[in-house]
Amino acid sequence: MASERLILLPTDGSATAEAAARFAEDIALAERSRVLVLGIAEPAIVMGIDQKTVTEPLVEATRDIVAGEAARLRQAGVECEELVIVAATPHAGILQVAEERGATLIVMGTHGRSALARAILGSVADRVVRHSNIPVVLVPRATDSQ
Repeated sequence: MASERLILLPTDGSATAEAAARFAEDIALAERSRVLVLGIAEPAIVMGIDQKTVTEPLVEATRDIVAGEAARLRQAGVECEELVIVAATPHAGILQVAEERGATLIVMGTHGRSALARAILGSVADRVVRHSNIPVVLVPRATDSQ
């Protein structure tokens, strides 16, 4: 029986994304929620080369990351889906997918940057938190000691 709750799990294969995936797994198992593993490939532009030629390998690499995480979640007993999109602004892609798919929670990793670095650089996670209409859980890398 499928649950109506959907956890959106954006991933890029980083250590923080893996920590977020384990957190999402725990929530999904406890609440019998589904997980949508989302990978976002940013379009690549190289002068003199067709954009698709440059972007397609990025999409394939992202697809491999998403498939690997989804397989791990399924093995743990979590019902999940996979989705890879191309988006020039990853935070907007995450928010759009969350809205379109009716996600009830977004769980994602953060690099735990300092407030000053965030103010100067910004981050995908920060932008998602600021603009999301649903709860967002940011998970630091397990080895972060900050």
